[in-house]
Amino acid sequence: MSLPQVNSLDTARGASQTADNGIASNGTASGGMQLRNEFLQMMVAQLQNQDPTNPLDGSQYVTQLAQFSMVEGVEQLKVLQQKSIAMMDTQQVLQSTDLIGRDVMVPTATLKQGEEKAVRGQIELAGAADLVELKVFDQHGTLVQTRSWGETKAGGMDYDLPVLPAGEYSFEVKASLDGATVQSKHYVSSTVDRVTLPGTGEIMLEVAGVGEVPLFSAIQFGKSA
Repeated sequence: MSLPQVNSLDTARGASQTADNGIASNGTASGGMQLRNEFLQMMVAQLQNQDPTNPLDGSQYVTQLAQFSMVEGVEQLKVLQQKSIAMMDTQQVLQSTDLIGRDVMVPTATLKQGEEKAVRGQIELAGAADLVELKVFDQHGTLVQTRSWGETKAGGMDYDLPVLPAGEYSFEVKASLDGATVQSKHYVSSTVDRVTLPGTGEIMLEVAGVGEVPLFSAIQFGKSA
């Protein structure tokens, strides 16, 4: 007489679903306790109903118990992993609030200045270029600033512009090598006004004059304003 085999995959799935329900309702891994009780009840029932002339082989119980222990261990690891991820997310949000009032360099093609001040930014080149040109336009489309560079290596290139009056500005970058276009990204430095956590779970920074940008799109973090 043999014991019915425990299907590890099906049991693991069932245990996982039950554990998730237990955690959602009372914050504990109640699914694991239910699974353990069901398994023990099954073993007791098999012992009570075994054929006395053909008793069960004890080694089968050892095998079944080993399988159960493995499934239960996987379930417990999943619960611990979920708790660890939740703690890390919380810690990350709390640490991000320290950025409020600090300068960050974020990707943008526009900037709204509430007051007269200088502009600091960065141009990131995907490859080497022999000509890089930056143009700054006001809200009326009038060219107000221009900068150009000669041979430039791939990577980030910081720049500073003179003081610009309060207003809205847009930035246009063109880079080329032997007449062929070189891909580029433009960043501007501004102050973090607040940190938000939308329903998507991604941490967002409200940057003055830029708007909301993902935390991990920022490439530089500066001192408090």
